[in-house]
Amino acid sequence: MNNITPKSTLFVTIIRWLARIIGILAVAVFLIFFVADCVKKGTIAIGSDRIVMTVFMFLVFVGLIIAWKWEGIGGTLALVSLIPFIMFAPPTVTQGAILVMTILYGLPALLFVFCWWKTRKKIISQVAQQ
Repeated sequence: MNNITPKSTLFVTIIRWLARIIGILAVAVFLIFFVADCVKKGTIAIGSDRIVMTVFMFLVFVGLIIAWKWEGIGGTLALVSLIPFIMFAPPTVTQGAILVMTILYGLPALLFVFCWWKTRKKIISQVAQQ
């Protein structure tokens, strides 16, 4: 007997695609501003106070990319990388900017983890029924 209804599977699929679309848009927005800034300045100028933030932002992007294949690992990597990204923000970055970045990059990561959790529970229940 299968306890998973088609509606719950459809719900997870919708959430999964929502996470993917938001993740793509978040990365695209960052890259557009980053590339535009690099073209404007003629170089990739990352201040020494922002190197740590850049490394963790890169890990957030890697997590969002990995989440397309492995939702749990990628979503968790993105969420865990977002924490030091916020902690090491230089004082010149406003709280509003940090909040926007947290929502923009944290939301798809949370949605990926949610999809992994729901899918994991589905697989465990199917194995238990056998």
